[in-house]
Amino acid sequence: MTRTVRLDDLLGPTEPFASFHDAALSVLHIDYEARSLVAEFELCVGDPDAADRTARERSRRGRLRLSGLILWAVEPPDLTGPPAVRRPWLTSDGPLDEAPTDAGKGLAGALASDIYCWYLYFSDLNAFAYCAAQDAQFEWL
Repeated sequence: MTRTVRLDDLLGPTEPFASFHDAALSVLHIDYEARSLVAEFELCVGDPDAADRTARERSRRGRLRLSGLILWAVEPPDLTGPPAVRRPWLTSDGPLDEAPTDAGKGLAGALASDIYCWYLYFSDLNAFAYCAAQDAQFEWL
């Protein structure tokens, strides 16, 4: 368990083409008393080399569970463009110490090295989110 674990590493072998890239955040539940976060995403799982468009664009819902929650923070969204009319669109993620923002790097430097911690970038919001927890698990729904 290190902060270099990527979100895609949690997806397992069931869906070999699955990725959090271009995932849509559908549900987010944070329980601060239980120190847990549950996020449901619609993930791309299609084979990018499939001849059939339906097979290429296949998606599946999955649930990310963080326990021992240490941090969940989201930057304010950019409200200068048209309002977001769909679920937040995740287009970039990675270990927190690789965050492209000063805020992310600062948070990474303040956290222990034996926890899961990531940055997430939601393109439609033009905003970063940061999370850290003692344990992380993923399950397909």
